[in-house]
Amino acid sequence: MSFVVLALCAAHALPPIIGAVMSQSKSGVIIGAIIGGLIAIMSGNPAFIAADLIGVGVGTWLGLSIAGAK
Repeated sequence: MSFVVLALCAAHALPPIIGAVMSQSKSGVIIGAIIGGLIAIMSGNPAFIAADLIGVGVGTWLGLSIAGAK
């Protein structure tokens, strides 16, 4: 994979993390994950949708750990 693909996967991890930081709750993380997943599916190349959704999953995992650490 190229650097651009990895950077876009990392960018798809941002909505759940932002949801965790702003709301400090699991519901904010889930809303961010839904938004990130929709963006990944709607804007991504079909060849890289799986990689984009892995990025959303990693962001959700990090967001839940941030929300749980309050």
